[in-house]
Amino acid sequence: MTDPAIAPARRHAADRLPPLACGHRDPLLCPTAPPGPSTYSLTPAQLAAEVARCRGRGWSESDLAARFDTRQAAP
Repeated sequence: MTDPAIAPARRHAADRLPPLACGHRDPLLCPTAPPGPSTYSLTPAQLAAEVARCRGRGWSESDLAARFDTRQAAP
């Protein structure tokens, strides 16, 4: 999180820059998650394990499909 004392200066600096690809001017405001389903650079086995872990914690299939590229997960 940004120190509140430097927030106004950061905001003014961001206003002088062109927008980033996401539309924000300050990269701290960008979401850290990819905009769509992703493998998060995991191997197929690691991705399958993470999907199984999330499924075990009660994630719905639609939540899993929105977050993970499940086609890349090992069976």
